[in-house]
Amino acid sequence: MSGAQSTPLLSVLIKALNEETHIAACIEALLRETSGIDCEIVLADSLSTDRTVEIASRYPVKIVQLRRIEDRGAGAAAQLAYQFARGRYVYLIDGDMVVQPGFLGAALDELERRPGLGGVGGLLIDTCVRNMFDRGRVKKKPSATPGVVPWLNGGGVYRKAAVDEAGYLAHRFLPAYEEAELGMRLRGKGYQMVRLPVPAVQHTGHALSTGAMLVRHWRNGYARSEGMLLKSGLRHGYAKGALGISKQPLLLFGLLALALAGLAWWPLAAAAGALWLLVFLALLGKKRNPVDAAFSYFHWHYRLVAVANGLLHRLDSPYERIDAVCLEPGARADAGRERVAEVAR
Repeated sequence: MSGAQSTPLLSVLIKALNEETHIAACIEALLRETSGIDCEIVLADSLSTDRTVEIASRYPVKIVQLRRIEDRGAGAAAQLAYQFARGRYVYLIDGDMVVQPGFLGAALDELERRPGLGGVGGLLIDTCVRNMFDRGRVKKKPSATPGVVPWLNGGGVYRKAAVDEAGYLAHRFLPAYEEAELGMRLRGKGYQMVRLPVPAVQHTGHALSTGAMLVRHWRNGYARSEGMLLKSGLRHGYAKGALGISKQPLLLFGLLALALAGLAWWPLAAAAGALWLLVFLALLGKKRNPVDAAFSYFHWHYRLVAVANGLLHRLDSPYERIDAVCLEPGARADAGRERVAEVAR
């Protein structure tokens, strides 16, 4: 690990919220993989109410924590950790992930060798598949296809100078898609991102059903993040990339607009209805599975409503610094629970 005043080669940034089940394995794997690397580890805790902070405090890591529970979010957690990063490179990882042997060394070598790279990722390995979201991710393999990629979902090692040039690591007000948004900004500055053909992390997702995940996504703001990303893209110059993510719900919006216009002329409404059916049939032909096709079609409609919600949702400047506290070594095990109780009063 690096000295107190030195500039380390690598800052490992862990974002965590109630990860008591996984955080020890996450940190221990990182300590093994960074042995011999001039490195610091920063854990950003989003006011966990379980034993995440207590467990993490046993290891040589810096723990920083949100001051306000209202600031919780995937983007905020990543950016909070980045506020304390000092390394030439930063590695972003979730608290429910375990880094795989050899990945960090390979990623750092690639970044050192190719100055035009903004970030390097590897292959994500899902350890369990419990719902339609997990099944879809495994099937599409967005985190398991090597080569040049538009962004690094599933974590990656980034060149800090490139991130600083792009403005910030993660949009603090985005509940999701923070890695996609970073990729769009880095590409806007002329940097490439690549995914190496080596395992990077094992990921253990939520043990929830498909219906429970839909409810969770709506409640925690994940669902509206597509609309918020599009809104931010229109403001900051990466609307094309954001539109690419939301192309399915926007297609349905076009059909809906056509159907409403057809209220004054029934053939237009009939054409819109026929196109709506053709979209489902095309999806059925692509999926070759009625259940998968039906879920995808329903989810497109769900996302359409969520995009509208996100476009209407307030989106403040991503450049605002996040109010946080740095927990000293030996901080009390119930620090997170106390802070949540304090905010709730």
